[in-house]
Amino acid sequence: MDVMKIGSGMAASLAKVGAAASDASVAGNFGDVLKNMMSQTVQAQQQASSLTLATASGDSVAMQDVVAAVSKAELTLQTLVTVRDRAVEAYQEIIRMPV
Repeated sequence: MDVMKIGSGMAASLAKVGAAASDASVAGNFGDVLKNMMSQTVQAQQQASSLTLATASGDSVAMQDVVAAVSKAELTLQTLVTVRDRAVEAYQEIIRMPV
């Protein structure tokens, strides 16, 4: 298993998230960033599932590709959950502010 390939895939995924965040900061719409991140997460999950099913059914799929796809899906999901948690924390902080 090529660890560098997985690491570069994770770095590329984080770069995409960062690029989406910087693009949205120009546009100024946080909702669009979340929609983009959710669609990327769903795509990564679907790709990981399809490669996993292909491997389980006996198709000729490189195990490195399966591991990389599953790692990418896990990383994008963790990133999305972290952003969600931070947004909820920020909302709760705002609610706790005295008026």
